[in-house]
Amino acid sequence: MCLTIDLSTYQCPQLFVQFKFQLKQAQEKQQAVCFIYDQKQLINDILAFLEAKKFSYTQHHDAKPYPYIEVNL
Repeated sequence: MCLTIDLSTYQCPQLFVQFKFQLKQAQEKQQAVCFIYDQKQLINDILAFLEAKKFSYTQHHDAKPYPYIEVNL
């Protein structure tokens, strides 16, 4: 089961700060997490972080009603 976190209300830099905080919480629980975001949000920093740290993730940018990033822990 995927823990769902809604990041759609945040803007940079709070968006990235909340992402990292919630990711750490999910890591402690060893639970997969889905981050919901808004199409208008810039998530390049989040994707770069996941790539750099070699996380296993899938970006569902065409999902309805909101796109999301699923991170497998």
